[in-house]
Amino acid sequence: MANLQRKRLLVVKGSFEHFGGGERDLINNLESWTKYFDISFATLHPNGNLIEKLNELNIPLFSPVKPWSYSRGVFSEIFAISSRNASKKWHSMLSSTEQGVGLNTLFPNIDAVNITSGMASLEILPIIPSNIPIHTHMLEPNRGLHSDDLHFDVDGTPKRNLKLTRFLLSKQKKIDEKLVTLASKRGAISGNSKNTCDRIKQVYGVESNCLYPSIDANLWPIKPTRDEDWESVKKEFDLVENKYVITIGHAIYAKGLWNTITELRNSDLQIVQIGGGVNEKHMSHAKINDVELKALPRVSQATIRALMRNAKAMVSNAINEPFGLTPPEAYFVDCPVIVLNQGGFRETVVDGKTGRLMDEGADWISAIDEGDKNRKEWSKAGREHIKKLDLTPEAQGKKLFEILTPFFEQD
Repeated sequence: MANLQRKRLLVVKGSFEHFGGGERDLINNLESWTKYFDISFATLHPNGNLIEKLNELNIPLFSPVKPWSYSRGVFSEIFAISSRNASKKWHSMLSSTEQGVGLNTLFPNIDAVNITSGMASLEILPIIPSNIPIHTHMLEPNRGLHSDDLHFDVDGTPKRNLKLTRFLLSKQKKIDEKLVTLASKRGAISGNSKNTCDRIKQVYGVESNCLYPSIDANLWPIKPTRDEDWESVKKEFDLVENKYVITIGHAIYAKGLWNTITELRNSDLQIVQIGGGVNEKHMSHAKINDVELKALPRVSQATIRALMRNAKAMVSNAINEPFGLTPPEAYFVDCPVIVLNQGGFRETVVDGKTGRLMDEGADWISAIDEGDKNRKEWSKAGREHIKKLDLTPEAQGKKLFEILTPFFEQD
């Protein structure tokens, strides 16, 4: 590299209003990124988790005086209100922010911008000066716009006529496609898995790098820690070791809880669900299928580890999961992995060696029994597989630097 001076990177994520896996992964990687860049952070809607991490790392935050929020409803969908409001909010930050300094003052001191996709993220693109290279980390093409997965009720029935839904979202879809085309012209795009890269090519017709998410091994120690306290956990939630399976993810249809209940009918296994969203339809479906469904409240990281270590398996029927961090996490706590043979699961699970990839019509109950018998062997093989993928924050920071370096050398 011609210029060895540390580069100044502006990290952008539209909103932390919804705090999901993508948001947690970004926060998890910031410290490793500071080894390569001097970082500033911009968002339209920060949350406490982000602010705490930025303060810990002494990273300056830039946010609007009043946070942006997602606009819901048919009218908003027809006229792309959320996207338009996000664009206006980013534009307002050129002159002033909650912290006082506007982005117009910041941009001359920035060497590159990293945008993590999601609600209100790509809308910043038009206001970034043309001389600043941009890297866009795409967690997946906007699923609500480019597939029907999010437009089904929990039981798999359309929330409304799908043709009407596609029509209502057509304006927003065109905006999204235009912004991704702009991103591809301003720098590099990376998907968070090979599966996501394939989807980016399919949906937008652009090539992309693969930049995997990371796992903080400190959060997933192989041996149980004192704070896991399985005795208290099983008493609180009325559980018996090895008599339940665990599934993680907000209980929308795309996360597959409905199908998991169906697959485990009459199995005598409880389903422990973490992630919220369980409603009366789920509970009624579980009762009809003679399955006990336990929807847990928000629990600590230590409690999640205790629950996974003592489960018969971690299961997921998630549809086309872009990457899916739950299988790698399960490997660290010796929890067998039984998941749908789709999406990013195909990258983190080797069928019959580290877990099971289940095709339509497969016998989930037998697969769970198989996993329980092989839990130690599968988990060890899983950890070796993840080691080869190198899902560490350090590896991700280095890869991001390598992706951006050609743009710096053009200076």
